[in-house]
Amino acid sequence: MLTTSQAAERYMPEPNGINPGETRRLPPSTVLWLLPGQGIYREGERASSLYQVQSGAVRVYRIMRNGHRHILSFYGTGEWFGLQDGDIHDDFAEAICASQIRSVPRAGSPMPPINLLDIALSSLAIANSRQLIVARQGALERVATFVQEMSARNGGTNEFELMMSRTDVADYLGLTVESVARSFTKLRTRHIVQLFGRGQRYVHILDCNRLAALST
Repeated sequence: MLTTSQAAERYMPEPNGINPGETRRLPPSTVLWLLPGQGIYREGERASSLYQVQSGAVRVYRIMRNGHRHILSFYGTGEWFGLQDGDIHDDFAEAICASQIRSVPRAGSPMPPINLLDIALSSLAIANSRQLIVARQGALERVATFVQEMSARNGGTNEFELMMSRTDVADYLGLTVESVARSFTKLRTRHIVQLFGRGQRYVHILDCNRLAALST
């Protein structure tokens, strides 16, 4: 496991939520090396830390009364999560794939250079984006909007990897796995996106205008 000083030296790019010019003055932190499916925190645990994805991806979810999993959000490299309204977590967080997660205590650092407002606004934007997606009636429109969201969160690039499985996408969009698979197939056969690689998780957007038309 990396020490705090090693982590600061290794991760040179300025992470989201850090004030400009303060990337060297990191609060005390630990880098967690997680396997796919390994938990970060659970519902009911004390919310004593904030977390930042250094590499890999994270899903945050709740378990409904009927036992179904309801994914609230995904987080990728540079994004922060774990900010709670109270002192207790009301959801679960776990690694989607092999991931490195920076854990920063909420207390004990006198002047941590973390912009909590930026983190809160980013989390709110993600939640609003998900509400917009789920509000759409058709499965194809939901998946198209999801692809646009993932593109935007990867810097607006037209080619990116979806770290999450089709089951994860289904639990995020409120659809069945079959509906998600059919929707991706429609986007591919209409030459709106190209899917390739392991599990067809790599997405290349071929027609941004037609994809946007499905998302409006």
